[in-house]
Amino acid sequence: MTGSVHAALGAAIGRFIPNKPLAFVAGVASHFAGDVVPHHDMGPGETPLVFATMARIAQQHGLNSPQFWGALGGICPDFEHIPAELKKDPRRHEPMDEKLFPTHNGRVAHGGWSWPEGWGIAMQVALFLGGLYLAGTLGKPKQND
Repeated sequence: MTGSVHAALGAAIGRFIPNKPLAFVAGVASHFAGDVVPHHDMGPGETPLVFATMARIAQQHGLNSPQFWGALGGICPDFEHIPAELKKDPRRHEPMDEKLFPTHNGRVAHGGWSWPEGWGIAMQVALFLGGLYLAGTLGKPKQND
């Protein structure tokens, strides 16, 4: 699952959990659920979309909102991929079980997809837009009175 989808799903969950630390934990749990849904992963090229998604959530709801903290929890498990992607991690060429998050280390199945790639992309677009809609992030930015 792309980081932007994880962020959107975490923000959607955060909307319904007013406690920010709990929203963060629920966002992390949503990452697990997102990873087991069949999908196609993208590489590091998705990073600008993740930053744009987080910026939009922050713009709409604020940095101190449960939506933002749920979104942050949703993307945090993917931070363990960064050293390998930057080619600075000696574990880069070792088995997946060196990673901590269960769907990243092979202990829990990461969602595979045996259908054409277009279906995986469509699934992620639907989850992304649905998550942002449920989070209340689509539409005009919230006005500060």
